[in-house]
Amino acid sequence: MPHSVSARKRMRQNARRHERNRAIKSRLRTARRAFLKAMDAGDLDAARRQLRAAERLLHRAANNGPIHRNTAARTIGRLQQRLNAAAAPK
Repeated sequence: MPHSVSARKRMRQNARRHERNRAIKSRLRTARRAFLKAMDAGDLDAARRQLRAAERLLHRAANNGPIHRNTAARTIGRLQQRLNAAAAPK
């Protein structure tokens, strides 16, 4: 356990940030799953809407720190690739 006042405060701050980051990452996973579910169902309009929502959450998470900006960009790129491949004429 921390002994100094500043160490105790740091511990409280870390706990708050940890919970906030966990919630944000959970929302990201949920958004990604919603996109993939729409893709599996073959509903491209719903998939586009889900991608926009996931993209927004990823950018926000990258700006606020829970994930790195390159991770956000890579994830968005991969999801977009899936949508483009499904939308392309065969």
